[in-house]
Amino acid sequence: MPEQNITKTDFRLFLDTPLHFWAFKHGYIPAQLPSAMDEFRRQQGQQVEALAQNYLQQVILPKYARASHLQQITYTQDIFLARTDALIKDEDADCYDLYEIKSSSSIDKEDLFDVAFQAQVCMQTIPLRHLYLVHLNKEYRRRGELDLAQLFLCEDISEQVAERTPQTQVFMRAAQQILIQPEPHGIEHCRKPDDCPFPELCHPDLPEHPTYEISRLHRNKALQLEEMGVRAIHAIPADFKLSDKQAQYVEVVKAGQPYIDRTAIQESLATLQYPLHFLDYETCNPALPPFDGYRPNQHIAFQFSLHVQPAPHATPEHYEDLHTTFSDPAPALLQELAAHIAPQGSILVWNKAFEMTRNRDMAEMHPESAPFLEDVNARIYDLMEIFSRGLYIHPDFHGSASIKKVLPVLVPELTYEDMAIKKGDEASVVWWEVVNGEFDEDEKIKTINAMLEYCALDTLALVRIYKSLDR
Repeated sequence: MPEQNITKTDFRLFLDTPLHFWAFKHGYIPAQLPSAMDEFRRQQGQQVEALAQNYLQQVILPKYARASHLQQITYTQDIFLARTDALIKDEDADCYDLYEIKSSSSIDKEDLFDVAFQAQVCMQTIPLRHLYLVHLNKEYRRRGELDLAQLFLCEDISEQVAERTPQTQVFMRAAQQILIQPEPHGIEHCRKPDDCPFPELCHPDLPEHPTYEISRLHRNKALQLEEMGVRAIHAIPADFKLSDKQAQYVEVVKAGQPYIDRTAIQESLATLQYPLHFLDYETCNPALPPFDGYRPNQHIAFQFSLHVQPAPHATPEHYEDLHTTFSDPAPALLQELAAHIAPQGSILVWNKAFEMTRNRDMAEMHPESAPFLEDVNARIYDLMEIFSRGLYIHPDFHGSASIKKVLPVLVPELTYEDMAIKKGDEASVVWWEVVNGEFDEDEKIKTINAMLEYCALDTLALVRIYKSLDR
């Protein structure tokens, strides 16, 4: 028997993927346990909520003439259950204002549906007046102790929620109907098999090249293929309408042969100037800014790896820096970067938007380094664009331009598989644990070595992929 209630967490799961909601409520065990990053985000959310409750008590409550602050009150309507983050009861007006707390720095449509769900449940028991969303202020910069009045924004979303109320009611009825279904037939599944918690339900007998690999495939197109019974790229009809880029990938998969525009690749690589610098940052973005100058949810660059190739055919030299104390890593990191990045030569990265944004953030916080960082950004070359622009397409990339997909094909002897840290998310979490003193000395040394090894492989991968292209 499924669980007989639907909480606001369940409702968000339903909105994301109805079949995941059904599986969870019917006792299916997820194929993957929550990741270290999932746990990190959960803990961050708890810290934000605790501070937000203080914010409501200290900043918002005094704006009422006579009111009381209520936390974690649970209300029910039929099988629906909503535990509110906070309510303020206006004693004079004899009504309640609902305050939903989020650790994000903006409002998205899922937040609005979340509050709409709670409002539908609560209003059966209490008179609701205004609906607010309390979230972190993305413009706030820490200076000394956290200033709660500036750290949080409190936005009245009553009208936005009201606009979504009819649709919310439809969704609630649909979730209720799905909950009582004894079998999952006909329930919409997810389209992300790599991240799916219930692959045996969403993606049984997944073909080697499913249609989900097609980049930017609109949901309507995906549904159309599913209705045609097409799950594999090989089965897509020749006259099925796709964008030029999507059609090219389908053609490559069907042919089983890579597409390589060697002329365009060589023209692009010919713009590079020696010495070549291969650069990668590791970052952590806690919800609450831990150091002066940082904003909520801002990425903190705590580590870099840099391979420098001074001339063609020269052996690259490796440099690195990893900050291991609970303090702003930027000053030491910038000093080391400036010592090893030459005043000329191209700087190769994978996904330039990420590194360039980190550089702009550090330039803003440390204006004395702004000219250096602006020069670095002016010289950045994004090696990923060879793949994301479709100059090199391989069936075994599985529709991705991620370095984790490209490296095994172009440089199979290099692998992340046997490493203690395999992903950037893992490096981010363990750094936070290191600087917050969560390891004994032996474990700390072992973890630091694993972090250095992981980041070094990121830039060595850049070097080797570049070499495989520059032939």
